[in-house]
Amino acid sequence: MPPRTAKDHRIRPLKATDLDSVAELSAAAFGNDLSDEASRRSWTDRLAHPFATDPDGAFVAERDGRPVGLAQAIRRERVWILSMLAVDPELQSAGAGRSLLKCALGYGAGCDAGLICSSNDPRALRLYRLAGFSLRPAFAAKGRLDRRTLPPADPAVREADERDLDAIEAISREVRGGPHTSELAWGLGRGMRVLRLGDRGFAAVRPGVNVWMLAARDTEAAQTLLWPALELVGDLEEGQSSVRWITGGQDWAMDVVLRAGYALEPSTALCVRGQPGTLHPFVPSPPFA
Repeated sequence: MPPRTAKDHRIRPLKATDLDSVAELSAAAFGNDLSDEASRRSWTDRLAHPFATDPDGAFVAERDGRPVGLAQAIRRERVWILSMLAVDPELQSAGAGRSLLKCALGYGAGCDAGLICSSNDPRALRLYRLAGFSLRPAFAAKGRLDRRTLPPADPAVREADERDLDAIEAISREVRGGPHTSELAWGLGRGMRVLRLGDRGFAAVRPGVNVWMLAARDTEAAQTLLWPALELVGDLEEGQSSVRWITGGQDWAMDVVLRAGYALEPSTALCVRGQPGTLHPFVPSPPFA
């Protein structure tokens, strides 16, 4: 049988009724196990959020009447972010990913900056570079936290809630180029913890999973936030990462995780187009940058 080509696929807008099927195919593309109900619900919810905020940025590649690929993009003021790009593993390299990315990029018309948290898949990296994104190699912190290294708690760091979100918009706007408000509200509603250091920075943490996001106006604030964030993450299973997407130049983060007992491993890439913000100090959120 000859290989499939992009002509075999039809690109159309994502519909709410597609969410279950695109959850299956996107999880398979990333090797995620959805065999238990909690994992399935969490992954589907992760796709439902950008569909709720940016339905016009969501597209499906369809073949023979069934979804075989998914792209989701969001816009936050002047910044465009690719939230998801996935193709059925059995149909990759047939052009659907390129077609989906083209549609998703079209949703960014009028934005002067873009961000993508990419996997280390060579096909994805090639696609993003040829689309005009610079590639910033990133590292992951793996291992176990050496609790003996934890500094005394800084009383200036406090836990934030939804009442804080408007006040920290300016930090995201300066560092990322647009607010994280809707994503932080989404995370808080799902058990995420947000630490705030006044108007200097914040960190979002999934306890027992990872540091999900960190943005600060200075490196001292970023390090002050990262320590309690790592403590909230706690001890992970072998092979899990406490922090991912630590890009080159984020020495403040590398210094903390190394002192905390973790090892740094080459992992992924942050893809950048235009001038989103300072992107420093910064640990992006994979789905929402």
